[in-house]
Amino acid sequence: MMGRLPVAPRPYRDELLSSWLGRVACRYGLDAEGLVGALFADREGDARTTLIDDAAPPREDIAIWARACGVDPAGLSRLTLARRRPGRAKAWFSSEGPPWALMAARTPPVCRGCFGADRDAGRDDYLRADWLLAERCVCPAHRQLLRDRCSRCHARLRLAFRLRDGRARLVCGRCGQEFSLQAAPRGEDGALIDALISLQDRIGAIVRGPSQRRKRLEEAVSTLGAPLDDPRAARPALALWIDESGWRCPAEAQQAIGVSFPLGRLSISWRVATLIALDALFGVEDDGADAATRDWLARRAVFASRKGVTAASRMFPSLGRPKTRIERDYPALARQILAHPDWTAAAAPPENRRSRVLARLMDAALASRLSNLSAQLEAVQ
Repeated sequence: MMGRLPVAPRPYRDELLSSWLGRVACRYGLDAEGLVGALFADREGDARTTLIDDAAPPREDIAIWARACGVDPAGLSRLTLARRRPGRAKAWFSSEGPPWALMAARTPPVCRGCFGADRDAGRDDYLRADWLLAERCVCPAHRQLLRDRCSRCHARLRLAFRLRDGRARLVCGRCGQEFSLQAAPRGEDGALIDALISLQDRIGAIVRGPSQRRKRLEEAVSTLGAPLDDPRAARPALALWIDESGWRCPAEAQQAIGVSFPLGRLSISWRVATLIALDALFGVEDDGADAATRDWLARRAVFASRKGVTAASRMFPSLGRPKTRIERDYPALARQILAHPDWTAAAAPPENRRSRVLARLMDAALASRLSNLSAQLEAVQ
């Protein structure tokens, strides 16, 4: 096994464990996984992976890393997500796979302003642990949306540490440009930034609070990301809130459709849209912001259950409350549909065609409730 390393920087208090290992490794021309592999190179028959679990790595691994770098193992343990956020489920951290998977080699969305502050202070760039929170969209210190793409090559963010002038700098793994030197984001809507900071703080308080409120929040987020009408659909129920003719769900959002809790797997732009829709439709503070639209959306969301496909409103009854407003509108809605010429023309054809026409007309009638919400998403895009 590799002995004591001659040069090893100390970890920062708010740093990810994998970030610290990356800063150590770049002093030797390695990445974090390469350094971990070298530390275990002489352990014959050791089948352990070189992937780095930021959540809860084995204690023996932490002990080996601490001994090689000359740091306190207890201090390294405090960098793990399990020690930082002991009551937070893995699903509430950013992830690229299922919630039980290791968050290995995961690049969280980052703040360019924080890297600029690192450069100005003459220290290494490093990844902040709070960037991995699933609800985090904005850096409150610099009032900027976090970024998950390189502004130069527009590739999905894959940062790597490189030693520049004696300091570890984070660069794009594809084009090699230092992230702190990339173009600053264009002027962002101050009101939107304020709203998102407030929203992510309120969600964080709920996640830290009683499990009953957190479960209701998870149900609402899962409903927005559930397939629309069909379990194999490539459009989430969130599409009903967007209410844009001819809209197609981008591939970056399709990979999260039907996931039990998709928030941590969404890009920043889709995370922002989901949080705005969540607050507008369900109300983060249990205020039921738009009961009628919420009930409509919940009935259209589809989940896979043990007994087959289940509508969200039946799987999560709490999403169906209160129904008084939409029930009060049923008579007027029925008269509107029955008076429509398409329904009159479909009176004679087979039942399956009548059902399709009726569903289309109900969607058209109910869609008018969403017109006042689409402007909020336009502000994000």
